This record gives sequence, structure tokens and C-alpha cells, in this order.
Amino acid sequence: MGSSQRMHAGNWCGESDIGIGGAAWGLIDGFVVVYGGLADTANQDPLISRLKKDRTNRELRDELLDSLGDSAAAHLSDDEKEKLVDRIIDDAPEPKKRYRWSVEDRNTLIAIASCDILAVIPVILPYLFFGFGQPAVAISRLIACIAMGYIAYQIASHIGGRKWLAGAFFVVLTFVVMAVTYYFGW
Repeated sequence: MGSSQRMHAGNWCGESDIGIGGAAWGLIDGFVVVYGGLADTANQDPLISRLKKDRTNRELRDELLDSLGDSAAAHLSDDEKEKLVDRIIDDAPEPKKRYRWSVEDRNTLIAIASCDILAVIPVILPYLFFGFGQPAVAISRLIACIAMGYIAYQIASHIGGRKWLAGAFFVVLTFVVMAVTYYFGW
């Protein structure tokens, strides 16, 4: 990377490097989600297999219920949860020796990578239009702060939170985090 592509403090690289970095993080995020799901399945299958041999094992049944976590099953009564465990035991296939990607996994990877890449574009646009000077840095930071505030606002509106407070908090938090990281040269 040539010195003409760096900002005076040496903290920024070229436009293409920023875009490639966004794409790389998108792929990393996607792979982590997909492989995490495959790992969860690989961990649950032997548990279900053991339950098929010993349906009444309370410890194993509780472990299976815990693996459902924050799913919609959390809203069921205890009796309904027990019926769900029985149904899972009855309907689950035998564990696989090897877990492979499905079309759904591929689509999940593409969706996550696309979201990450698209999230980077607004933040790098000022550098494309104004170079790597202070105006581009300021505009890019402003875009990032507003984007984080908007995301927090939308999440709060879906969960019944205080939309404006959440949005404002994340705008300020994002600005503070960026200022601290820029100060230390991260």
C-alpha cells in the first residue's frame, strides 16, 4: 500500500482495502453462524440418540430442553415442553457421521455476508468522494453514528423499548468508541 493511500496518521488504507475488509468480515460472520449451527446440530444429535435409549433420563431431557434456549418453546407449559421432548426423540433421525452444508446454510452465508458488505458501503463512500482527509473521516463517522442510532431505534421499536433513547444512546456510544479507538490508533 503506497503512502498516497494513507491518511497523515497512517490509520487508513486504500478504498479497495476497506471494501475487501468489509467483504472479508461478512464472510467470517457468515461462516461463524453456519458452522455454529452445524456444531449445535452435531452436539444435539448424540444427546437425542442417548435419549432414544433412555427416554426417562431426567438429566438428558433437561439438557435437551436447555438446548432449545430462547426459542418459542420457552412459552410452552412444562407439560407441553415434555411432549415436545418426546416428539423430538420420536421424530429425530439417527445422528450423522458427517454434517454437510445445505442450501439453507449457503443462503444464510450469502445473506449475512451481503448485509455486512452493504453496511460498509455508506461508511466508505465519503472516502471515495473526498479522499482520505479530515472531511471524509468526519462524514464517515457521522454516517456510522447515525446508522447505529437507527439500528438501535428500530430494535427498540420492535421490543417495546424507548426508541429515541436507544437511538441517541447508540449514536453517542458509537461516537465515543470511535474517538477512543482513533485516539489510540486502532
